[in-house]
Amino acid sequence: MPLTLKDIARMAGVAESTVSRAINNKPGVSEKTKEKILNIVKEYNFKPNQLAQGLAKKETHILALILSDLTTPGYTEIIKKVEDIANENNYQVILCNTNNDLEREKAYLDLVSKHRVDGAIILGGELADKNILRTALNKEDAIVLVNCLAEEFLIPTVLVDNAMGGYLATKHLLDQGLKRVAIIMGSSEDYLEAEKLNGYFQAHQEKGIKVKREYIIETTGKRKDGYDSFFKITKLSELPQGFFVTSDLLAVGLIEAVKMGAYFIPDDFAVVGYGESIITSIINPPLTVVAEPLEELGRLAAQYLIDLLDNNDLEESIKVLEPVLKVRKSSNPPVK
Repeated sequence: MPLTLKDIARMAGVAESTVSRAINNKPGVSEKTKEKILNIVKEYNFKPNQLAQGLAKKETHILALILSDLTTPGYTEIIKKVEDIANENNYQVILCNTNNDLEREKAYLDLVSKHRVDGAIILGGELADKNILRTALNKEDAIVLVNCLAEEFLIPTVLVDNAMGGYLATKHLLDQGLKRVAIIMGSSEDYLEAEKLNGYFQAHQEKGIKVKREYIIETTGKRKDGYDSFFKITKLSELPQGFFVTSDLLAVGLIEAVKMGAYFIPDDFAVVGYGESIITSIINPPLTVVAEPLEELGRLAAQYLIDLLDNNDLEESIKVLEPVLKVRKSSNPPVK
């Protein structure tokens, strides 16, 4: 059974409060008594219960990382960097996967408002209900948003310029001489996806090319949606020459369908994906992607949150990072 403060107090012949002051290097304990207590701590390898200590001070040294879907490609890099920065600053991180469930979101944000964690990072394109932020949180609650935006709440935010990402992907395809470029995306109600779609429109507008509504395919973002979307498009009277696909999973599904339909990439269709992960690294042919600075997202988010908890001023309340286009074989077709 683990040693407790009560056990150490009994062994040292002092009060529990004296043990606590000695362990936490607080005044009011003689050097002789302090040495006796610390020798017992060292001998029995006593580790104070960080959560219990924190609750007494209304601090837990625990951060919550709230995300909508733990399986989203790319989240791993963000999570790892958040944990690295948190650990360097003596914080622990708990993962809270909402699975896009409203009640889970409320429950996890409740951890913050009731001080069961010191603060939270919310990662994802869209909360199921933004009003949760209004009703569940207090002004002093420490919250940082990553790749989502809620400007009306003045919450510190770190995000990628997804409109630029959509623009870079589409412009690259149009610059290859293609005139008909389709987009396969998640729901346009998701902030991230809506921004990518804006970039898609901007690139067409600059080229003076009118977008065909049938070339915009909204999905739930699953791998099978990418597969099904391709065969839906092949029923059109005029096929697109290229595809901008807004996630790794959709890209994998699309490429499977292209190959199943006995077409070739990039000879028949050029493809640009969004997000670089282990999935995109094994696709054949090598996939052109819009790569996001995922580790930097995680680093900045964690540092912003710790700065909030330390009452440090933030240089910027909203930090926008730029994505980078990485050109590979999948997007260099012969012009038709």
